[in-house]
Amino acid sequence: MKRLIIILAIFCVFTPAFAQFTYDHLEVDYAGAYQFQNLKIIPIRAKPSFAQANQQAASLNNALSLRQALATNQAAIGEHVDDRGRIREDVNTLTIENFSDQPIFLMSGEVITGGMQDRVIARDMVVPPRSGSVDVPVFCVEKGRWTGGTKNNKFKNYHEASMHLRQVIDRDQSQGAVWDEIAKENRRDRVRTNTEAYTAHANSPDYIRRENEYLAFFNEKFANKENIVGIVGITGGVIIGCDIFASPDLFYREYNNLIYAYIDEALTFGTPITMTDEAVKRYMDNLLTNSVMQERFVRQNGKMFKQGEQIIHITTY
Repeated sequence: MKRLIIILAIFCVFTPAFAQFTYDHLEVDYAGAYQFQNLKIIPIRAKPSFAQANQQAASLNNALSLRQALATNQAAIGEHVDDRGRIREDVNTLTIENFSDQPIFLMSGEVITGGMQDRVIARDMVVPPRSGSVDVPVFCVEKGRWTGGTKNNKFKNYHEASMHLRQVIDRDQSQGAVWDEIAKENRRDRVRTNTEAYTAHANSPDYIRRENEYLAFFNEKFANKENIVGIVGITGGVIIGCDIFASPDLFYREYNNLIYAYIDEALTFGTPITMTDEAVKRYMDNLLTNSVMQERFVRQNGKMFKQGEQIIHITTY
């Protein structure tokens, strides 16, 4: 009996750490979904217990997004340089310096423009306050350029890559696969680019027009709804992705960037919505029923970013 009590006590202490992102603390709000043309977004809401289960993530509630940090000059991203300040031909590494007193959350799939060529962040990471120079793993998203950079040439935030490209980044971790996916998406979107740049979409009036129609619909749909921590995106009869964060604050900071990924997916690969809520629930049951199923499902279908035992961000496709 004494041994059973000890086991139960240990279970009670450690279960919240391993069940942070489950139905115990989350609710998929099917009734609160929004749909525009070929994209349906379903919010994921935090129950009152979610904050307690994720209290180790409280230090990130004031974290800056990369977009915020770059726009307000509280951080700078640059090319990798040697001890003499000369740019190294290092396609897959940049450096970031955080000048602020707040952490910065970098999300896999964030595209930045400038330097010697445009890049995309290769994995989630947190840059601490007053960090000094920190290496950032990246992939090139502009195959045909290696010019124009100087030590002080700043990168700017573009927006999140499409869900297809994010999946290639997270799954393959291969520069060649990233370039292949960009070429495929540019062809599908009839985007012309001399440097094979993913960001050439910004120069296509037709693409931007269609993208802005989606943005006008979705941009404010989840504003001022304090308990949303994630979204599920659907086009046609498939789930294109799901992103869940450790707090509403972190979700809302990333949402304005993240929504581009879902919109771009609907524009490039989308078809009219046919998927039922029952089919979505079967998918979400694999992700949210318990931590054992979740880890297996994420390992096969996405990625999980943790600090210690605290989950910060889950992405599945």
